[in-house]
Amino acid sequence: MISNEEMIIFIKEFYLLLNEYQKCEDEALKKQIHNDILFLSEIIEH
Repeated sequence: MISNEEMIIFIKEFYLLLNEYQKCEDEALKKQIHNDILFLSEIIEH
């Protein structure tokens, strides 16, 4: 189980990745960011 401090870090990173995803023009990089967003979503949900 992750701590509250870790959860805050994951949530902040999640929003940073969303921002980067929206700005990104490189499709390969955008796909990588998308995968990272999905991964963090799974962590945050549990």
